[in-house]
Amino acid sequence: MSPTKKRARLDAVLAKNGWFARRPTELQQKLIEHAQIAVVEAGRWLYDIGDEASGLYGVLTGSITSYVTLETGDDVPISISGPSAIFGYAAQVLGGYRVTTTVAREHSEIIFIPQHALAAIAHELPSLWLHFAELATEQLTWAARTIAEQTRLKPKALIAARLHGYSHAWPPRDNRIVLPIRQDELAEMTGLSRKTVNRILIDLEHQGLIALGYREIEIRRPRALLQVVSHESET
Repeated sequence: MSPTKKRARLDAVLAKNGWFARRPTELQQKLIEHAQIAVVEAGRWLYDIGDEASGLYGVLTGSITSYVTLETGDDVPISISGPSAIFGYAAQVLGGYRVTTTVAREHSEIIFIPQHALAAIAHELPSLWLHFAELATEQLTWAARTIAEQTRLKPKALIAARLHGYSHAWPPRDNRIVLPIRQDELAEMTGLSRKTVNRILIDLEHQGLIALGYREIEIRRPRALLQVVSHESET
């Protein structure tokens, strides 16, 4: 791939990431300049919890799952990220060690900026670490909201809220919002049973809010999902 084509692809995808889009142009250019693209297969571990930080990651195509490990030793999925997602930044501001395990869910193209390149960028632009701190804060806010939703919302409202959140985070495909998320994954991430999630999804499909497909969920009426959250919270 020529440098020009590579840059164009990275520009097009990363522009859809809210944090990246708000960065100064000079910083955007530096990050793209040092970015590498690697092809990984489904099941490939990108890093494990406790690993020393080796760089910053992003998703160009495909998707990844992030896990945390409980005291019981169980690995619990906490999020799924698709194209334009940037991850692996928490280690940059939290002691230099990974706080999650990240695995490719499918054949994917992963963006990687090595640690030595980040150090070189920081030498020229010392504010880099402040930008990473802002990114980590955004993720912390998302995590806190997720915990609150799982604590207070009823099952149907919880599923609707999670699907609505993903509908904004996942780039449209052919003008359609299609989440390549399986029902069992959604169940694990919400702490609900597969049977409960299936029942709720079928109900939402009958309402015309979503369409269920093989290993994917199409979001047809994102705003209506918020109405479900509000209605369920009032009943």
